[in-house]
Amino acid sequence: MLLKYTRKSIKKAAALLLAGSLILALAACGSDPGESMQATQNGGSTNTQTGTAADPVTDDSIHASETMAAFSLTTEDGTFMQSGSVYKITAAGTYVLSDALEGQIVVDAGDDDEVILELNGVTVTYSQDSPVKILNADKVEISAKSGTENVIKDTRSAKTADQGSQGEGAIYAKTDLKLKGTGTLVVTAGYNNGIHTTKDLTIQKLSLKVTAVNTAIKGGDSVTVKSGAVAAISTNGDGIRTENTDADKKGNVRGDITFSGGAVSVYAAGDGIQAAHSFTMEADSEGNVPTVLIYTGSYSGYTASSASTSSYKGVKVQDELNISAGSIEIHSYDDGLHADYGTAFEAGGKGQGTINISGGTVSMTVYSPANKTAGGKGGRGGWSGQQAVTGADGIHADYKLNISGGTVTIDSAYEGLEANVITVSGGITTVGGNDDGVNACKGQETPQIIVTGGVLDVTVSPNGDTDGIDSNGNYTQSGGFVITRGPNSEMAGAIDADGSVSVTGGTLIVLGYGRVQTGGSVKSYSLSLHGAGSHTVKIDGVSYTFTNASAYGKTSCYSSVSVSE
Repeated sequence: MLLKYTRKSIKKAAALLLAGSLILALAACGSDPGESMQATQNGGSTNTQTGTAADPVTDDSIHASETMAAFSLTTEDGTFMQSGSVYKITAAGTYVLSDALEGQIVVDAGDDDEVILELNGVTVTYSQDSPVKILNADKVEISAKSGTENVIKDTRSAKTADQGSQGEGAIYAKTDLKLKGTGTLVVTAGYNNGIHTTKDLTIQKLSLKVTAVNTAIKGGDSVTVKSGAVAAISTNGDGIRTENTDADKKGNVRGDITFSGGAVSVYAAGDGIQAAHSFTMEADSEGNVPTVLIYTGSYSGYTASSASTSSYKGVKVQDELNISAGSIEIHSYDDGLHADYGTAFEAGGKGQGTINISGGTVSMTVYSPANKTAGGKGGRGGWSGQQAVTGADGIHADYKLNISGGTVTIDSAYEGLEANVITVSGGITTVGGNDDGVNACKGQETPQIIVTGGVLDVTVSPNGDTDGIDSNGNYTQSGGFVITRGPNSEMAGAIDADGSVSVTGGTLIVLGYGRVQTGGSVKSYSLSLHGAGSHTVKIDGVSYTFTNASAYGKTSCYSSVSVSE
């Protein structure tokens, strides 16, 4: 990569921009906010959590010790039956589970019953079926008591064929399921999924670690993380996913995944997060925000050498992907963020293929040379992978990509941003691409790149068949600040469009080739910013400092406000 900000420097730049009024000044190209922003570059990102393909990452943050004492199940308001090592709960109530059971907990209560399983330092291990199997109730809560360590282990052999009588997860439910408490729960699943409910799944406050041969955490209708710490690990499948797209009681399409708090780490052989409908990261009512880490393919230290998956995306949705708060860091062997268009839902309608980023922090490294392989151990250049994936993007929306706020940093990708229609109206977006940095591709309507505000900083190689910004239709800019780097030829350049490149407001700096039409109060400025090394440019009195790792052919600058070196 030619342009690589350290995590420290990009956060510093973001803080300066967001704390002051630089974004507003750049978006409107108006008055001088009296503040200077410096974006520093060096040879690579620094992050102790970050792994490379040759240095896969594992998680050691959540632990639970197994107990050996004799098992007990007690209740003051419920009813259960025991048959050997199988305990069957048949009525509403609170049930306290303690110590070690080599057997099974079954919940088969009434349709209106609410059942609470209180984990008080328990280890449940079973090799014949799901250790915890919930067949019927209105709602079920599994609560780990404060200070306790709890273990649920599914020791069946890996699933090879559908068996209707078998539970699909170590914890398997056919009801709404809530996992809560301030204790610790560690779930290990050797048969199929880790935690699997066919309905809604909610996680709150709990310290939860799930390791599964297939999907780690699956909610058929939805998955919601409100708080706590969650580590989802899949050795052969996806990290967190939903499945159903029929309508709920309010007529809304099911299949959403929502994070409104907590710290979520995902390690997946396949997709990190896969939503049958939409994925949302947002703040909760008290202002808490989620923190998400995702490693897919060989970035995950848990991926089996025999893993045979066909997709290794960070987050994949069939409708909309919305990020308004929190932070998400992705290291993937396929698209970092991806939204499909046209998927038919059971409830009717189809997926919109839209990604909206309005706040928060998004950062990613996508290993993405053409014809790359993924899905095995060993890492780039030194291993035998399972599948080939060509041209993985940082952010890919089949239809619309809207960036209106937040900080987006794409350290590397085949194409940094790709969608049919790309709109940048705010935020700070830094993109490095191995092919095009930003690409408006053919799709549902005429391809467009529209910039009305914010900061967009794009880097690709000065050599080869690659464009910094490439629209298969038009590029229009009426505000904001854009700097794009690329080759210096008509066949490949810093900015290119099959239609027109039109600037009527804001500031556009082109390092390399670009044919630009201007209008309104936009003027052309003579600058020399294309050489390798550090440069500072003043835009309406505001200083912007950057470093080019390579030399580019020439500098062109178009702006509706004053620009100088």
